Amino acid sequence: MRFFTGALLAASLLSPWAHADILDEIADRNELRIAIEAKTPPFNFRDTAGQLSGFEVELGQMLAKELDVNADFIVVDPAELLPGVESGKYDVAINQIATTAELKERLDFSNPYSYTIAQLIVRQEEKRPLHDLEAFKGHSLGVVQGSSFAAQAQSVEGVDLRSYKDAIQPIKEVADDQIDGAVSDRLLIPYAIKERNLPVTEGATVGPVLKLAIPFQKGNPAFQSALDNALQRVKDDGRLSELSKKWFGVDASEPPKH
Repeated sequence: MRFFTGALLAASLLSPWAHADILDEIADRNELRIAIEAKTPPFNFRDTAGQLSGFEVELGQMLAKELDVNADFIVVDPAELLPGVESGKYDVAINQIATTAELKERLDFSNPYSYTIAQLIVRQEEKRPLHDLEAFKGHSLGVVQGSSFAAQAQSVEGVDLRSYKDAIQPIKEVADDQIDGAVSDRLLIPYAIKERNLPVTEGATVGPVLKLAIPFQKGNPAFQSALDNALQRVKDDGRLSELSKKWFGVDASEPPKH
């Protein structure tokens, strides 16, 4: 394999009492177990034929190939995603996960593969000045349950928050005039509008730039090195940039310029 031997040797030099790294297990089974929810186009979803598709599916395949193993995608419920990685049931999750201080206490992360930011969505004919989260005081705002965008919206008192299980539903609710607006991932919104021909428009971006990265079980330095090296190679040769442009229409592999 391309670099397993060197990565494992480096890990073994760290400590004579170091436990087995998951890189050993991945190499032995010749398989990278990747957890996804498969319900967030264009990140990861099932196409009309029922096949897994999307940016993160192709990224997972690309990284597994760089590791000289097969990609094994496991579709899981949101509540099982991170606990499954934390317990070692899955090797990684590639599922639009933004790094946070709280998550870093539980899991280790790869270097970022994409950068994004929260963005407001309103109806095309909206006349009210709903230009930021503060403007939604007294108005209804759709968010995805458990998302970092929901946490941002919760920080503003007086907003009538409506929670949804998937990322597309709140955008549809805005289009159907069921809620006043929604907040979602800026990389997701153009795809949702185009694919579903929804009469909504992209509003202002809100909050900080978020780093999307790949979580895995703590204490696996050889795997971390191997994964980051694989990710760096697909960045350096332009494959990550091209994949990003294919699914998002922009190169999200680098932080947005303000």
